[in-house]
Amino acid sequence: MVNLNQFDTIIFDFGGVIFDIDPERTKSAFMKLYGKEKFNQVMESGLLWEFEKGEFTKEQLFEKIETITGISIDEEIFLRAWNAMLVDYKPKRIERIRLLAKSHKLLLLSNTNELHYEFFSNKLMHEYGVAFTDLFSKVYLSHEMGLIKPNLEFFKQVLIEQNLNPEKTLFIEDTKENAEAASKVGIETLLIPRNGNFYNYFILE
Repeated sequence: MVNLNQFDTIIFDFGGVIFDIDPERTKSAFMKLYGKEKFNQVMESGLLWEFEKGEFTKEQLFEKIETITGISIDEEIFLRAWNAMLVDYKPKRIERIRLLAKSHKLLLLSNTNELHYEFFSNKLMHEYGVAFTDLFSKVYLSHEMGLIKPNLEFFKQVLIEQNLNPEKTLFIEDTKENAEAASKVGIETLLIPRNGNFYNYFILE
């Protein structure tokens, strides 16, 4: 258990921490659309990581995938498959974040892309009536930063921009590699299971 009184700032990962995800759902959906061979070609191309770093637009993504697969994209069908991995929010997590915002500075640090961000930010507003800027002091997204975890520069830039003491900063993450990267720049980390409830792992006295 982590005592939150030790920290001034809490940095949250998004997928698997705030929002339940299941990447196998998107993998399965695209396998049905393209078949195993073409799906593997897309995965091996590096396009998805490049898109998460914001290196090209969604229109360019569609063009690149069409070039690799030789299959024209129906945007509605594609987006349904692309977003299939995005499962749902849990109300209690949103409640806890709102509560923590009264005692701590909260930041969001996520590897994501413009298509996923559009989906889950609209869902947050529709279901809870809030934007990410209502919950967090600042939102850091890989496709806007041009950086992707576990790149140490991503964490360093947040520390510098927010003038944070890493020893007073807690990073909540569900991926070991990313948690270890944060630790390398001195940030305290809380590694939780994917889709676990982060509030079960700390106390606030």
